[in-house]
Amino acid sequence: MAGGAKETPRQRMIGLMYLVLMAMLALNVSNTVLDKFIFIEQSLENSNGITSQENDRQLHAIEGAAAKKVNDVTKSVLADAKALRNETAEVVAYIDQLKEEIKEKTGGVDPQTGDLKGKSDYQKPTELLIGLEGKKNGKAYELEKKLNTLAKHFDDVAMKHDTSKTWQKIGKLAKPASEMPQYKEDKDNKKKDFANIQFDHTPTAACMAILSEMSSEILQNETKVLKVLNDRVGGRVVFDKVVAVVKPTSKYVAAGLDYEATMFIAASSSAAKPRMKYNGGSIKVVDGIGEVKFPAKPAKYDKNGRSLQSWKGEITYTTPFGDTTLLVEEEYVVVKPSIEVNSATVNALYRNVANKLVIDVPALGESYNPQFSASNAKVMSSGKVATIIPGVKAKSVALTVRSNGNKIGTKNFKTRGVPKPSITFPGVDLKKGISSKTRTLKVRPKPDEEFKAALPDEANYRVMEWEVTVAFGTKPLAGPVKIKGGKQDFDIGSLLKKAPKGTPGVRVVVDVKTVVRKNSQGQTEKVSGVGGITTISVN
Repeated sequence: MAGGAKETPRQRMIGLMYLVLMAMLALNVSNTVLDKFIFIEQSLENSNGITSQENDRQLHAIEGAAAKKVNDVTKSVLADAKALRNETAEVVAYIDQLKEEIKEKTGGVDPQTGDLKGKSDYQKPTELLIGLEGKKNGKAYELEKKLNTLAKHFDDVAMKHDTSKTWQKIGKLAKPASEMPQYKEDKDNKKKDFANIQFDHTPTAACMAILSEMSSEILQNETKVLKVLNDRVGGRVVFDKVVAVVKPTSKYVAAGLDYEATMFIAASSSAAKPRMKYNGGSIKVVDGIGEVKFPAKPAKYDKNGRSLQSWKGEITYTTPFGDTTLLVEEEYVVVKPSIEVNSATVNALYRNVANKLVIDVPALGESYNPQFSASNAKVMSSGKVATIIPGVKAKSVALTVRSNGNKIGTKNFKTRGVPKPSITFPGVDLKKGISSKTRTLKVRPKPDEEFKAALPDEANYRVMEWEVTVAFGTKPLAGPVKIKGGKQDFDIGSLLKKAPKGTPGVRVVVDVKTVVRKNSQGQTEKVSGVGGITTISVN
């Protein structure tokens, strides 16, 4: 197959995405657009992985053909194919290294969301890839050399073995603006070199997509050259089963957010009957597809709550030239599930009070099935809501969270006593006193405002016992009268009748002896340290 062959639909799709990307760079892009760059980059990476595997199969086919028919031609083709594959892998690896450096310099990846922290940063990528202003010593200049050296290698190998003499030269993979048709009439950009036209003031998310597109172009051209070599020696790999594959970013999507997935085709051979292994052990294969499934267990979390791990796989299939084994190694990150607590009393739990906490573990998504237990406290639960009632003497509570029986972690809480209510006399101004004609005296415990706002069902108080006396000077004129049983209103008029009219110094003395609180569970407790004597003047 020569270099001027018609582009495949996948190649046209990648080209279209790249044109959209370059157009967007001219705009003041929002975070939403930057997220689309990340999606394009991920799509390109998935496509690049498929292309790389296809190129490996092409090389294996050449090896098989060369082993079957040994001569100077097959030896030369095989040597050139191996050298080309190695050089391609080195340049792609260099691009991947650049992407990792960009990630690191712009803040890395958020362990919770998996998002690029510095996706909108354009200063650091510019300095890394182009260099400080006027220096032109950035890594894009080294990348330019590697890309164009590889392009020359592609052309040299293809023209050497292309018996049809129809190979069209690639020329350069890294071009300045003056050699790119879209910039020839652009006065502002046509004099820019490769590094500046690609990466000047380009945000991180876009840089990642551009670099992945470069890897894609490399692999596509390598595919063309390997097909030329394959045709030269007559090697073939026949894959006659094609299936559509959809790979969602996540199957859990919050309302209002975008559902994202990559969609591509995968091919296999009906006759191949592949055998697959995961970490050395065989796995079940159905219709050419093997499923890898295992519980994610951390070896050791780092300071960010992440555990980097990997697994290895093998896919072995039979060709006319013998068995071929493809090796797979995948890294994955086990993220330590974080326990999130939402409650008005989250800083400290009130003793002998039903503190309602909403306990969530976002990393588990819809698989979260919580069970709760606690030390020094009674726990009731309903879904994500844990109702914790610390003991009256508990100084702290340790809440353990499990999901489907697996321990997630423990949250520790301090405890505090319920704040004391204050005693009030509705309708009475304690500074001015009451009229001698007053008929009813009311007494009410007033809850602490913060406590009542947080836990209104727990702020239920009542005066159970109090005494009322009308006095003049040092002597009582009437009373004391004891009021019990929770009655909080008293006919003060019956006592005031016994006081001399218009005589200054007459007063009402109220002694609150017992106050109780009824909690949300229907239990009553005595509130100590509340009440005492209050004096109200009579006018």
